[in-house]
Amino acid sequence: MRPELETLVRLQGIDLEIRRLDAERAECPKRLDALKQQMVAKQQELEQLTEKLTELNKQKVEVEDELDLETTRLTKSQQKLTSIKTDREYQALLKEIEEIKKANKAREDEILAAMEEIQNLEEKIQEKKKELDEINKQIEAESKHVKNIQEDLNAKIAALTQDREQIARGVRKDLLIKYNFLREKRAGIAISTVTDGVCNGCHMNIPPQLFNELLRDEKIYTCPTCQRLIYVEKAEEKQ
Repeated sequence: MRPELETLVRLQGIDLEIRRLDAERAECPKRLDALKQQMVAKQQELEQLTEKLTELNKQKVEVEDELDLETTRLTKSQQKLTSIKTDREYQALLKEIEEIKKANKAREDEILAAMEEIQNLEEKIQEKKKELDEINKQIEAESKHVKNIQEDLNAKIAALTQDREQIARGVRKDLLIKYNFLREKRAGIAISTVTDGVCNGCHMNIPPQLFNELLRDEKIYTCPTCQRLIYVEKAEEKQ
């Protein structure tokens, strides 16, 4: 293999490793992001439950106030019965008393139902708070874990980048520009081996004449199909 091509192969190995580490670094926060989304959802659920509880307590107080007023009214009406002189007025007042009692019974039932729902809501709110506490603990632990992994990956990428810069200095400028262009356009693979007349980058056959020229290794060639830099790997190079 020609020395400049061998240097590019080394460079590609480093670039592929940096690419892999970058992808791993990008994956790191995904579980943390998922936990944060869970936390936001739980917070929204808690807010909805709290708002519902506030509204229900308000309604309960309003009904209790109505009950107090109507209970006072009932007492006055019952006291008034003793002073009624005509049977018609007496019957009318009795009917009014029964209507008040019936309405008060409905209010009492409404208050009891509200109290039961309030208790259920308070239990749900406490449960949501526990779930939020648990998620917060998971987020804290995962944040530390992600930070440690990213610091390790950053250190590895920095070291590889330094090696890359050093190796790239040994490549001709025009060849390095071509390599970088192909690397961007071909998913990181700018250089490929050829096996039995087939480019391992695009898996297409190359012309026999070109394959013979590759075997002579007199200059750097490109694949006619994918334009990658190509070479035939010798037995000693494979080892």
